[in-house]
Amino acid sequence: MTVKIISSIGPASGDIEILRKMVQAGVNGFRINFVHGSPDEWSRYVSYVRKIEDECGKPIALIGDLQGPSLRIGILDKPIELKRGETVKIVLADRAEGGDKRVIPVPQPKFFEAVDVGDVLVLDDGRVRLNVVDIHGSNELEAVALTRAVVKSRKAIVIAGKDLDMPALSEKDIKDVKFAIEQDFDYISLSYVRHAEDIEILRSLLKRYGAEDIGIIAKIETRSAIANLKDIVAASDAVLIARGDLGMNFSLEEVHYYQKIIIDTCIELGKPVIVATQLLESMIENPVPTRAEVVDISNAVEHGVDALMLTGETSIGKYPLEAVKWLRRIVSYAERRLLVKQYDYIAKRARKALNDIQTAFAKGVLELAEDIGAKLIVFSMRGVTALRLARLRPRIPVYVATPNRKVMRKLSIVWGLETFYVDATNYDEGLSKALEKAKELGVVSYGDVTVLTYGLREPRQYIEVLKLEPQ
Repeated sequence: MTVKIISSIGPASGDIEILRKMVQAGVNGFRINFVHGSPDEWSRYVSYVRKIEDECGKPIALIGDLQGPSLRIGILDKPIELKRGETVKIVLADRAEGGDKRVIPVPQPKFFEAVDVGDVLVLDDGRVRLNVVDIHGSNELEAVALTRAVVKSRKAIVIAGKDLDMPALSEKDIKDVKFAIEQDFDYISLSYVRHAEDIEILRSLLKRYGAEDIGIIAKIETRSAIANLKDIVAASDAVLIARGDLGMNFSLEEVHYYQKIIIDTCIELGKPVIVATQLLESMIENPVPTRAEVVDISNAVEHGVDALMLTGETSIGKYPLEAVKWLRRIVSYAERRLLVKQYDYIAKRARKALNDIQTAFAKGVLELAEDIGAKLIVFSMRGVTALRLARLRPRIPVYVATPNRKVMRKLSIVWGLETFYVDATNYDEGLSKALEKAKELGVVSYGDVTVLTYGLREPRQYIEVLKLEPQ
């Protein structure tokens, strides 16, 4: 498929057999949310994914999702059921009894410093809304429920319209980054990014530990991120539209508009873009999606996203495998019937913003292959040429051969790229082996016209067009 699938691992899917079936059903990458679980659990998930990858010979990207400068409520011994108009206390604490006591713990002092009477508090991806009516000192407040809702442990909480002044990385985040490095993750997602400097803080940390090859995914979910969108996209390796928190910081009717703005900006700047949250939310409880969810996913495909990410559907839902199968089914149909009609528009938009000679070369190679109906095979050491081709939204599959398994994994969640491994130490050897491997895999066969390239390199560039003939 052109558009890739990423799934979140959790209690519902943390079994090797389920994960294996999810990969067989079309998953290209897995996300592990460092907000939940423990390093022991995460290590087990990583070992399962790498074992499955070895078995099936298919590259699978691993994404570690940092908590970032987020506010979350603490641990509730019992969920709190609220009716509209009921009052609840919010206190500075790690844990509370919950239930009929109606006390919500929030462990971050910054929250109490920032909140004012009249503020609206939004929890759990917008399912819970509370209006602050009174403040008692620096560690307690009262709020009234604006909706009927259930408050559960560890759910995100935001003060509507406010971004808090918190460090980009907490001590926990730094520990989780070290874990991701030790476990050879391919990407790290940075939550609640506010400006490009947040990305640079994480990148500096990765460099300090010799892990520059881990990609950084910027999660767009705050008002500051929207205000600084172009700088953040330019500084990151990929972007994730976190619609849950985006919908907590903006009114719901604005979410679709900003989703489209983010997608267009990523395509313009040549960065992979992922859409996440509530794609198949109903499948947490039900075996089939709603009509509205099908339309939502189809719209995202039509807009030109690189990947779609399942979150709660596969981490805590009752039907994780069915959710993957449905997502693949919807995406496949949308690609055949909708995306094909939008290719010209998407490609034109992607190809008009060329600002360097390397991307111009990639455009020339791609359009040559498209115009003559050729197969396009690229040999890439670091994945740079492959990414340049993907940013142009190719109408044809781009087959990427590389001797670097991390490059394979990172490219596996990018638009239209199909990767495979070749053992080569230089570009000429790599391109020769790429062609042989492509024949072996059935990517090309006799009679096919094939364009081969390894991109633009000083002091020369290389491109070859050939027609495969029987030996």
